[in-house]
Amino acid sequence: MEAPVVRRLAVDEIVAMQALRREALASEPLAFGATTEDDLALDTAHAERSLADPATAAIFAAVASRAPVAMVGVVRMTREKVKHRALVWGMFVKPAYRGHGLGALLLEAAVNHARGWSGVRQVHLSVTSSSHAARRLYERAGFVVWGREPRALGWNGTFVDEYHLVLDLAPPTAV
Repeated sequence: MEAPVVRRLAVDEIVAMQALRREALASEPLAFGATTEDDLALDTAHAERSLADPATAAIFAAVASRAPVAMVGVVRMTREKVKHRALVWGMFVKPAYRGHGLGALLLEAAVNHARGWSGVRQVHLSVTSSSHAARRLYERAGFVVWGREPRALGWNGTFVDEYHLVLDLAPPTAV
């Protein structure tokens, strides 16, 4: 198996990214708030905007044999009162590639990208109660749970809670 390389995806890689996103949504339906019918990343025009402007959004992938095997997105909030925040979304690693540190590398790439946005002071994400390994990954990276939403997602009669986490990027202030 070729060692994957983590990098930001380009606009011409939308089709491959969308195929991986469809696999993620189908294989882990309780890990994501979207379905293949309503996911914005599967809207080509939306995906093009996300990949074209690194000043507001980026999608990172671990690529092996020229195909993404893992991905994560990051987007900067743009409304005036929340533009100090970024959001990590869509973390997924194909099962055959799990346990090799790709999730940590992708998360690091997304957070570092957000650090490069002037004025961004915190990064948010959410994880469902069914995604134990993902929550451990986020907490090891310094994210802290600030809330839990009971029965946030429901699929085919099964409900899961969603944990909301934040990573403070602001430099410590002197007391």
